[in-house]
Amino acid sequence: MKRLTLPPLPARLQPLGWPGLAGVLALLMAAGLAWQGQRWDVQAAALQAEVRQLRVRAAPARAEAAAPLSVQQWQAGLPGAAERQQRLADLLELALRLDLNGARTEHRLSQSEGLERLRVTMPVSGSYAQLRRFIAAALEHDPALSLDAIKLRRSSPLTADLDAELQWSLHGRAAR
Repeated sequence: MKRLTLPPLPARLQPLGWPGLAGVLALLMAAGLAWQGQRWDVQAAALQAEVRQLRVRAAPARAEAAAPLSVQQWQAGLPGAAERQQRLADLLELALRLDLNGARTEHRLSQSEGLERLRVTMPVSGSYAQLRRFIAAALEHDPALSLDAIKLRRSSPLTADLDAELQWSLHGRAAR
């Protein structure tokens, strides 16, 4: 059996031997990492200072956003009655685009104290993922839309599709 032999060390490093050379190399690497660690500490301190400055600048905006709206401000932000049909059409079109099958929808309009509420009952069927995407997209598209109720049924334990009945409310300002 042959023995593994390492090449000879240069003359200056011969007194250290291979173990000593490995130790010197490890010390050099440790010094390099310590220097890099100091740089990382300086960068972390700078980033923490930047975060503190951003928080101080954002504080007034957060306080303003947290202030409750008055009823008049909330009502003024609602869409008008003239937009009702387009908003309803957008909701129905979104269901079609996401390939949810719906049989019929029922609508009921109620008005009270300058506000109107169009209740929409929408039976649809599709996969759970399709329903989640539809609900999320509809609520994101129309900020004055609310999902009031949802009923889910599966016709058979082996089917992937669900039958859902969604009850929406389109809130708006009543026509004067």
